[in-house]
Amino acid sequence: MGGSSADIEALLVDVTDSGNPTPGMLPAIFRDIVVRLDAAGLAYAVVGRIALTLHEQARFVGDIEIVANLDPDGGEHAELVRATRARFAAHMDPQLCIRPVTLTLRPCIGATEAGLLAEAITRPWFGVPARLASAEHLLWLWCHTAAIDHSANASALITGGTVDLHRVHGLLRETDDAMESGQRRLRLAIGDAVLSTTSSFSRFMAERHARLDPDRVPVWHLRQMEALGADDR
Repeated sequence: MGGSSADIEALLVDVTDSGNPTPGMLPAIFRDIVVRLDAAGLAYAVVGRIALTLHEQARFVGDIEIVANLDPDGGEHAELVRATRARFAAHMDPQLCIRPVTLTLRPCIGATEAGLLAEAITRPWFGVPARLASAEHLLWLWCHTAAIDHSANASALITGGTVDLHRVHGLLRETDDAMESGQRRLRLAIGDAVLSTTSSFSRFMAERHARLDPDRVPVWHLRQMEALGADDR
């Protein structure tokens, strides 16, 4: 049940000040940075709630988050962001407006985020072709890292039923810390999604059963059989 950038635009209204033009400038700011990235020939993927709308219903968006193939030690991303901020200072500078539009552009880190860039989905977005993160990489990112809105975004994505939870679990197993924090966040997000609908959890369990080898004998059962065999002898 995905949406479109038009659905986001319909929500870009400051409910406390209908005369505030800043929220409505987000599409123009988005177009500006995407055009700059394309002109520089950089691979990138839009993440955050802007990308969530491709896979789930639109929600209010006040920030633009992009991961790109940038040199972590270089300053090219800073220059790109600086140019966009200079052009839209009236709507991005916190000293010039209330609740400015924020823009985050950072280098991709590790093989999984390189895959995020490679599997990004190109769609017309706010009037320009843009590369949006896949549902699986979005959910991985929100479970892999901790932030205030990540859990809500993750559960919303799961509720939409378009994400392959098994693949996300595999990505987390490859990148998780010793405490398995990412997998724990995924389980919590699934639980939150179940509270609102049972469809996602039912699908998850159906996929899980389908992927299990019907001839596989659980380890605990093998040990039980070995113990019985020893008693018979």
